[in-house]
Amino acid sequence: MTGERCQFGPHLNLFDDGINICQRDAVIHRQSDGTGLISINMLSTSTQHMTDAHLRLLFHRRSLEQQRPLSTVTMAFTVFASLLFVLARSLVAGPAVAVSYRVSCLLLLALLVTGVHRARTTAVFGSLGVAYTLVLVVLIALNISGLQQPLLWALPALLVIPICSAPLWLTPTHFFVGTAIFYASGLPLLFSQSQTHDVNVVAWLWVLIGAPTAAVFHFGFYWFRRDHFLLENRLAQLAATDPLTGLQNRRAFMEQAERRLAALGESAKICAIFVDIDSFKSLNDQFGHAVGDQTLSEVAHVLMDQTMPQDSVSRIGGEEFAVLRRGGLNSALDLAERLRGAVACIARPDGYVTASFGVAEHRVGESIMALLDRADEALLRAKQSGRNRVCAERAIPFDPLQLLTGHLSDPNDPSGAARPRWDDYYLTSHFQPLYSLSHQKQVGFEALLRGEQRDGVLVPPAVLFAPRPLSDEGALDRASHAVHLGNARRLIPDEAWIFLNILPASFVAQGYADQLAAIARAAGLEPDRIVLEILESHGGSVDEMSRAAARYREHGFLIAVDDFGAGQSNLDRLFRIRPDFVKLDGELIRATIPGTQQSILPKLVSLLHQAGMLVVVEGVETTEELILAVESNVDFAQGYLLGRPAAQIAPPDSVNRLIDRSFDVIAQGRAHLHALFEGEVEPYRFALRSAADALLCGVSMEEAFADLAQQELCISCFMLDERGRQIGAEVTGVAGAQPGESMEPVADPRDARWDHRPYFRNAVLLPGVPVTSNPYLSLASGRPCIAVTVAIQSAQMRAVVGTELDWSSPHLPWPASE
Repeated sequence: MTGERCQFGPHLNLFDDGINICQRDAVIHRQSDGTGLISINMLSTSTQHMTDAHLRLLFHRRSLEQQRPLSTVTMAFTVFASLLFVLARSLVAGPAVAVSYRVSCLLLLALLVTGVHRARTTAVFGSLGVAYTLVLVVLIALNISGLQQPLLWALPALLVIPICSAPLWLTPTHFFVGTAIFYASGLPLLFSQSQTHDVNVVAWLWVLIGAPTAAVFHFGFYWFRRDHFLLENRLAQLAATDPLTGLQNRRAFMEQAERRLAALGESAKICAIFVDIDSFKSLNDQFGHAVGDQTLSEVAHVLMDQTMPQDSVSRIGGEEFAVLRRGGLNSALDLAERLRGAVACIARPDGYVTASFGVAEHRVGESIMALLDRADEALLRAKQSGRNRVCAERAIPFDPLQLLTGHLSDPNDPSGAARPRWDDYYLTSHFQPLYSLSHQKQVGFEALLRGEQRDGVLVPPAVLFAPRPLSDEGALDRASHAVHLGNARRLIPDEAWIFLNILPASFVAQGYADQLAAIARAAGLEPDRIVLEILESHGGSVDEMSRAAARYREHGFLIAVDDFGAGQSNLDRLFRIRPDFVKLDGELIRATIPGTQQSILPKLVSLLHQAGMLVVVEGVETTEELILAVESNVDFAQGYLLGRPAAQIAPPDSVNRLIDRSFDVIAQGRAHLHALFEGEVEPYRFALRSAADALLCGVSMEEAFADLAQQELCISCFMLDERGRQIGAEVTGVAGAQPGESMEPVADPRDARWDHRPYFRNAVLLPGVPVTSNPYLSLASGRPCIAVTVAIQSAQMRAVVGTELDWSSPHLPWPASE
């Protein structure tokens, strides 16, 4: 059907039949790659009415799939009814045709039922139906032979058969041919009887009643199936088509691409091309979205005009398009270059449109997402290297398993280090130590990739990792693993972990878990000594990374998430991946709670510990930061203070002593801080005890709390019953509501319960003893506060008396436990 026009009204999308039908004027192309998929070329012509023979063919093919089960069941039931018909004849006296002939008809009918079940074309299906009706007529003729009243036996069957079979005919042609042949073969059967007036009347009634009724049944059911067909495929097309350009949308493209990859032969090649219109935002901003929409449509037309029928073309989103092309990388690069030139001929108000292209070739076992990620990385390099150009992925320049033979070593390097050549320099490893703060010793080393000139001068990271038109970040990432593991076997102590950085795209790549385990063992290392540190980068969804983490764990690898607290990192990502280690971004150690000098690190570490994850703090550069890490119960620390990345492992003794001194400083500081905190809170405890005694003596709340309310930090004084509900009105202190505070909906505590608060529970556990809470955020004032409470009891009441103190000043000491 290649190149033939479909003329019809509604646009259709027949994925099940391997056919796409477009709105307006569509060109249908069957792919030659064996996948059974079809692509659509949209042309800008007007919609035409539905008269095309190809549309009918598609409808009939769809009907064949839907009708086959119903027809099989109905015809099988007819075989059973015919068997009963034959058995009934054997109970009636009179000469009869040999039963073997009638049983042969039944067997032939059963064989035709089997053929209908397996029919793959409408022509075969219709031919089998015609043969079936003829055999039924023959069976009826054989069965009524010798009966005194043959019409009494034959007429019900002759009347029911065309009516019941009418809905089963797939096409009007099948119906007309089958019905005409049935009546043509049935009329001689009737007229073979004695020619009487009654026989003639019966024959004409049979024709005049049966034929119109069958026609009504057939065409009613036929048009019902047709309307359902059009509606179903109209909805499918809307769900799979980008309304602006008429191309496949992202969802349809991904589904089609997955099917194509699944059906790809071992030696077949397929490539993805990512296209992004350059400076598209400026086009919308300067000239309006109508101009932008027109540009998108023109680019879509260029893509469809330049691609082949078997290519899949889609608008992925925004100004991005994707092409899936059968063939190798060179063929895809040639196509991308032609597309780039064609797009550059499209005018825009301030010049001409340009686009950038990224091309990647599918690798065995790779998912469509991984393929598109590599094409997207190539597109990014095209953007960063000047736009309006084509960039291709770069294949891995060597097999990492060359570690087995030592081919990664530079022959001019007497140390035997893994130092392969990459572009104009060599790749090598530097290792930065990680210390366990509790054990005060080195427990791991993060491997960091470095580039070296032949003379040993380091290549700046900006040069090493700079995007290049012909470079592949994923290949460099995988090469670094081989380099690091080759060097780690020489340098890293046997009891230490090796932290390997890994890009998300590499982490989720199909089969890479097995490959990395093989590389590690080839280097003489077991996977349980290796911690895979997932970098903060695009590539791979959270679901993919979660599934990939399970594959790595099967080999024994440990998992870490890098730079938590920056970029895309979030708690959902952590809880889905469930890493063994969480490496906190260095800025978190310096982050404080707004309005105070208190670090957020202790709370964050506590949360991660409760989630079952060990915590590594990076970027420790000062003694103060090391002390904070120790005080925050951090498990491991890393940073320039503890050791810089280096090609050789430095002795840890001086760092061990530094960590030990940090513990001493914390122990001393904790006692001092406790004294400061107690000294600040003690006057409020004393005033609260006095107020509690006064309340027990029957003094009113206003008089009992008068002295306490005048204290500098007092926000309010209150009394709670044994269920935590407020008794009476609270007494406002001098640090009460401040100008600018807007907590009005929750400012009145009288209708709330406070027995869930620690300051209430702790007071109840120690009746008569004033207790002090840790700082918390007050629901009423929105400020950091401290509560001092005491439980009192008399014959008349049991209550908790307390005061809330404003602890928002950065100069106030916090409890040592914080």
